[in-house]
Amino acid sequence: MTTLHEIYFIKFAPTISIEWMKRFHAHIYFETKDLELADALFARARNIDFFQSVSLHLKPIGPHPLAMIEVHFSEATLTFAIAWLEAQRGVFPTLIHEDTGDDHRDHTEGIKWLGKKLSLDFTFFELVKLRPEIAIHSKVTT
Repeated sequence: MTTLHEIYFIKFAPTISIEWMKRFHAHIYFETKDLELADALFARARNIDFFQSVSLHLKPIGPHPLAMIEVHFSEATLTFAIAWLEAQRGVFPTLIHEDTGDDHRDHTEGIKWLGKKLSLDFTFFELVKLRPEIAIHSKVTT
């Protein structure tokens, strides 16, 4: 039986130009004591074809308070990504946001939390203004 996901990718995805689409990513936070569970989730995420990239960060970086798995996806797969994250994240708090290249905007406007909301270190963004070379993502120009 063909799934809705397979129908979408077989029938529609090849005809869609993604250059104009918004990009998104999610941060799935975990504590180091939960590394084994996080590693299993990381392995599952790497097998999901609508994630454009999946990375594991074993230490907090930038404004993020905990270690995390980061998954990137397009606007075309946003609904699939949110459904997968909600079903698979377990107890891990997850932040989903657009990826415009403006880190401060991306982490404060239009964000969606799954599970417990965590505090981000917004002083990091003030530091980036003084030292742009430490930015986690480069600005996107369109």
